[in-house]
Parts: sequence; C-alpha cells; structure tokens
Amino acid sequence: REAASSQGEKMDDESAQQNQIQVLENTYIMKPQEHEKFRANEVIKAVKALLDERLKGKRYDSNESAQLSKELCTEIKEKVKEIGAPRHKLVVQVTIGEVQGQGVRIASRCLWDVETDNHASAYYTNPYLYCVAMVFACYYE
Repeated sequence: REAASSQGEKMDDESAQQNQIQVLENTYIMKPQEHEKFRANEVIKAVKALLDERLKGKRYDSNESAQLSKELCTEIKEKVKEIGAPRHKLVVQVTIGEVQGQGVRIASRCLWDVETDNHASAYYTNPYLYCVAMVFACYYE
C-alpha cells in the first residue's frame, strides 16, 4: 500500500507541475539589439541554396507541388531560425508554378515597422518550373 500511495503522490505532483501556468512579465524591449536583427542577406543566400538543392532537375507536377510547397516552407523557417532572428514572428510563403513561357509577378503588402521588421525573397527557375520563396520577419515585442 505504501508503494501504491507514493506512486499516486508522484503522479499528482507531476500533473500539478504540468498544469501550472507560468506568468511572465513584459520586458518592454521595443527594438531588437544589433545582433538580434533579421539579416536579410544571409537569409536570401540560405534560401537560394535550399531551393537549388531541393528543386534541381525537378519537373512540375501539380499533384505534388502543394506538398512540396509546405515542405519548403517548413525547411526555410527552420533554416532562418538557425541563422537567428530571436523575437521575430516568421511568415514563409512559397509559390511553385509551371513554366510555359508566361510572365509572373508576385507582390505583397504589409503594414509594419520599417526599423524592426524586414523581409527576404529568393527564386529558383529551371525549364519546367519556377519557385518564389518569401520570408517575412516581424519583431515581436
């Protein structure tokens, strides 16, 4: 009985720790420090390298391009986190399309603080497909 009750107490303690709500105070840090800023040039190089690696020699397939876009978004977001952009909310958008001699223009509009927020974009093209990747980093106060 003692062993059973001590196990029950351990489980109660663990569940109590998991159910605790941690309250954090505001830091009131309104701008990133120099080493915390989103480095667009480094992100562009990393995204271009990733797109070249993943899309080299691929043909456009409408059935798999949606899944490929999601995978690329996830990989790009992880790569940007490795580069480092603490306290930034990241939004990654990848567009993949078939090359048929057409022109493509992709535009976006954002409302943000030009001192703290930034973006980077890179593209890849081969005779069969094009891919445009955009990364938006918004500083989170």
